[in-house]
Amino acid sequence: MTLEGCQIQDPQLSGWLLDPIDPATCFQDLLNKHCRNPRTTPALESKKVSQIITGLYSLYKLNRELCSKLQSQGLWSLYVDMELKMIPVLASMEVGHINVDKEALRRTSDLLGTKMKQLEQEAHKAAGQMFLLTSSTQLRTVLFEKLRLHEQCENKKLPKTINKQQSTSEAALLQLQDLHPLPKIILEYRQIHKIKSTFVDGILSCMMTKNYISSTWHQTSVVTGRISASHPNFQALPRQPLQVTRKLFISGKEDAVVTVHPRAMFIPKEGWTFLSADFCQVELRLLAHLSSDPELLRIFTNPEADVFCMLASQWKGVSKTEVSSEDREHAKRIVYSVVYGAGPERLSGILGVSTEQARRFQDSFLQTYMEVQNFIQKTVADCHKKGYVLSIMGRRRTLHNINSPDWGARMQAERQAVNFVVQGSAADLCKMAMIRIFNLLSTSNSLSARLIAQLHDELLYEVQDSQVEQFAAVVKSTMESLERIDQLNIHLKVPLKVAVSSGKSWGSMSELIVPQSLPSF
Repeated sequence: MTLEGCQIQDPQLSGWLLDPIDPATCFQDLLNKHCRNPRTTPALESKKVSQIITGLYSLYKLNRELCSKLQSQGLWSLYVDMELKMIPVLASMEVGHINVDKEALRRTSDLLGTKMKQLEQEAHKAAGQMFLLTSSTQLRTVLFEKLRLHEQCENKKLPKTINKQQSTSEAALLQLQDLHPLPKIILEYRQIHKIKSTFVDGILSCMMTKNYISSTWHQTSVVTGRISASHPNFQALPRQPLQVTRKLFISGKEDAVVTVHPRAMFIPKEGWTFLSADFCQVELRLLAHLSSDPELLRIFTNPEADVFCMLASQWKGVSKTEVSSEDREHAKRIVYSVVYGAGPERLSGILGVSTEQARRFQDSFLQTYMEVQNFIQKTVADCHKKGYVLSIMGRRRTLHNINSPDWGARMQAERQAVNFVVQGSAADLCKMAMIRIFNLLSTSNSLSARLIAQLHDELLYEVQDSQVEQFAAVVKSTMESLERIDQLNIHLKVPLKVAVSSGKSWGSMSELIVPQSLPSF
């Protein structure tokens, strides 16, 4: 990347690309890891000039070594054309800020606190005793020693902890919820507790005297190439609103149901609108491209089709009109369990079915899409041979346990290999979209918009009211054009589809219909 004639290099980025699992976190660690004879940092009593000269020489030597390794491992293009160009994009996101309705956030915190107290009382009544809901030990005692719910589980294998005790995890409580009221109460309590502590009180703590937040964005913290956020973790805010029942304790009046949506607290500045652009089913599309499965590819020939409905139709062997909402949701969960490497145990918890049923679901899905299974097997076999896997843009992950004699470690490495190829490729596409749109905005004399957040496959912008439709067309066409990236020799076998929505709060976004004609700006 060139800035006013200077060649910019970033040793931390280089070190992370070379080893995303264990990147060095400071200058001395980078020297120790990548240079044969690293110079130690001079003692504090040494002359300052000597310290500076030694440090600069070490930096020069380190940078040459890192650049050489990037080139020899085929990572140079990814480094120069993507990761270095992401720096100003993320810097711009951090400089800006996002307005928050602070009073609404406080009211939400109070409401959730009241609901948690109600649930505590309900839990104590259902259990017949007082106990701490946040204590796994006390909950385990109530569920399995007092109520003995595990004895009522016919044909269900409940998950255990590492110490072989009965688990109180979400997966276990989902299997127990039909046997007694307590597990369902605990699940609701945990959901509300997480939203209150993480997404409401956590955001309030980041604001202090301000009426806005500004997240810190991390470029080198995720193995797959995704970026992450902290203070607050903007990416973890729940997508769906939460329905909270508030007891009124008034004779003849029904309890009030209140909708709580942390995303609704985020609002654009006066005269501006939020605009969201989301890659639709990008990982499933990449799976179709990478596997070349004819049935999966066929799903994407109709751009208006409901992808997961068609998926369920093919998998179940029924017509699209016979696909239930449950079938559609099962198909969606199963395909992502394949992508993310989730085993039958994890899938059983997600779907609320037995482990054996979840295994049958996965097996029948892979039997329907044989080329997906072949892609998984080929990816794993290549990783066993080479020791690493690559994303579509050359992002690399070495898996040290891929040939481990330990079965558990080896299986985990095999799942990570498949997951990295798909998810790392999705991260590549999203970063390329961020860079291209940033460059378009930087050179445009007419468009006023700024990227305020990246949520994995979704980009959130703040746009002037008068430019929403024009900018929506720019974003949609730019993102969908990444189906072909000639300079990287990437030609996807499936079209990319981007859904655009806008609104006056992040929680009240509605779909925006964008004309197919190319925008001018």
